[in-house]
Amino acid sequence: MRLDISIVIVSYNAVDFLRLTLQSVFAATVNIKAEVFVVDNNSSDGCPQMVSQEFPQCKLIANKNNPGFAVANNQAIKQAAGKYILILNPDTIIAENTLIKIMEYMNLQPKMGGLGIRMLDGSGAFLPESKRGIPSPWVSFSKMSGLSGIFPHSKLFSEYHKGYLSEKKNNRVEILAGAFMCFRSDVLDEIGLLDEDFFMYGEDIDLSYRSIQAGYYNSYFSDSSIIHFKGETTVKDKSYVNRFYKAMIQFAEKHFQRSYGLLLKLFIFLGVYLFKIVFFFKHSFLTTSEISEQEPNRITLLNSYLPEEDLIKTIKARFNLEIIEDINQLTSGTLLFVINKMTFAQMIEVMDVFKDRFTYRFLDEDHKIIIGSDNKYTKGQVITL
Repeated sequence: MRLDISIVIVSYNAVDFLRLTLQSVFAATVNIKAEVFVVDNNSSDGCPQMVSQEFPQCKLIANKNNPGFAVANNQAIKQAAGKYILILNPDTIIAENTLIKIMEYMNLQPKMGGLGIRMLDGSGAFLPESKRGIPSPWVSFSKMSGLSGIFPHSKLFSEYHKGYLSEKKNNRVEILAGAFMCFRSDVLDEIGLLDEDFFMYGEDIDLSYRSIQAGYYNSYFSDSSIIHFKGETTVKDKSYVNRFYKAMIQFAEKHFQRSYGLLLKLFIFLGVYLFKIVFFFKHSFLTTSEISEQEPNRITLLNSYLPEEDLIKTIKARFNLEIIEDINQLTSGTLLFVINKMTFAQMIEVMDVFKDRFTYRFLDEDHKIIIGSDNKYTKGQVITL
């Protein structure tokens, strides 16, 4: 039987965030024919066991080693039966109507190969990688040298993140982000799956580019938003810089070597060198609070969406707890969303509207944990009550 969509999630040591992702995914698949794959790359935190016990409807592939992001996704895609294939990170939250909206949009545009979506980080800030251009040697140089950051809305310098396009409007873009990218399965049959020569980073760029080369177009979809806790799977340290560097070189040599030759190496290597300098210079000035998650001092709950009484008492004993009627009363502190009391769509909307006016955490009553992330430099925070 042909399904509407197959969702593929590759996990690696993100068990509590993966649980939250799966909760949102299954809330979004209630009225559609869907299957959900979890491919675990030898996690040491009990991810496979959690999936087996709490989400037995998932199709679990538990690898005994870590073969990389591309290989793991391909393992599931080869088994997938959906008209659409959604590659989704294990540190995301989607709204209840996200899947329906993207499929309706793609159904109207048969020449669309792939679709990306508007993403917000754990503080509610828009993630610019939601829409990207082809990283040609000049575009890569502009990105890695910092020119795109200096001129964020310039067509000349900001093509990497297409800073000149509105985040609130649907647009055709070239490159999709691996945290959320949906392709037609028949397009993948034609262009091939993720290039397994990429271990991590670059495979999303390569797949998006091959879609365009085959005569399709890719789109950025702004009519639905998701949360991507960026630091949970992308800790920005020296290893990240080196992997990103390798992926950019790998992509450029695969697609632009013949066209640019020596000029390619000059632009890419110079850009990467400047990128490393800028990254480590910025990182050296970060404060402790900017590179580590601080436990909240003050927790706020909305009176219309309260957890069970015993948990309220537990939270009150540990934190300075405030319960308010109207979110507009809150000016600072940490807003605690209670899973299953408020919809995921409502949570995302609140974060989108209020952004960094306060911070955000998510309460899982069943497991008595509070999770969330405010920054992109470290893995997210998990507080056991």
